[in-house]
Amino acid sequence: MNPTKASLLNLLSEKVYSMYERIDTFIIDTYNVDLKWDNGGKYGAVCLRYSRSGKTLCTLYFRKEQLGIWIILGKEERKKFDLERENFSDYVKEKYDETTVLHDGKWLMFDVDNCDLFDDIVMLLRIKKTPNRQLTMCGYCCDMCKAYKGNIKKKDEREELSKAWKIYYELNMPAEAIQCDGCRCRKAEAHRIDDHCPVRACVLHRKIINCSECKEYPCSLFLTRKGLSYEEANQIEEIDVANYYNYLMAFDNKSRLDRIKKGK
Repeated sequence: MNPTKASLLNLLSEKVYSMYERIDTFIIDTYNVDLKWDNGGKYGAVCLRYSRSGKTLCTLYFRKEQLGIWIILGKEERKKFDLERENFSDYVKEKYDETTVLHDGKWLMFDVDNCDLFDDIVMLLRIKKTPNRQLTMCGYCCDMCKAYKGNIKKKDEREELSKAWKIYYELNMPAEAIQCDGCRCRKAEAHRIDDHCPVRACVLHRKIINCSECKEYPCSLFLTRKGLSYEEANQIEEIDVANYYNYLMAFDNKSRLDRIKKGK
């Protein structure tokens, strides 16, 4: 099941979709997770699970003008919640107190139709998992990229990536030629697809972490390596949100760095 943005907007409404989009971009900007879309069964029309190595960060259920958010807190995570309790809204504290502890933890379930609980959800996610996303110097996402050496070893999807690059970037690169150690790799023999990237050279020269720290961002040099947002890719050829995430979102650096600049 691979929904499009239009189908999710139609299901949720703009107001609820805004909450989903904020949660989704926070998770994707912050955590190295896999996304799995599925049928929501009795809990919703569509289900989206964020997980890694068999451990679920949270699950979203999409319903008519409503978003269900499920987060399970285990024993150690409940200790962290107790330490940070006063930072949460009264509603979340009440929901937490009334939720029974099961064998695998507290199943916190929130049914939302606006963005009021966004800050609470972010705090719960930070309790659940320490941020671990890896960004390149221009804001690409190594751990999302199917060209990244570690991801190729785990699951080789270079054929699909090669097709996506040809369609959306007019880049003709055979699958077997696609492999990258990332711009932060310090090995002398490091292999990078964009070995002469001017943005990398500039970031190293300025001694900053990435382009978002530069007062000239977004400069003309950065824009030579700007990736496509979902909307821009969809204008070239319609793409569902799952395939965009799998093969193109790693390169949507401007949207990502814009959010970092704004402190989101």
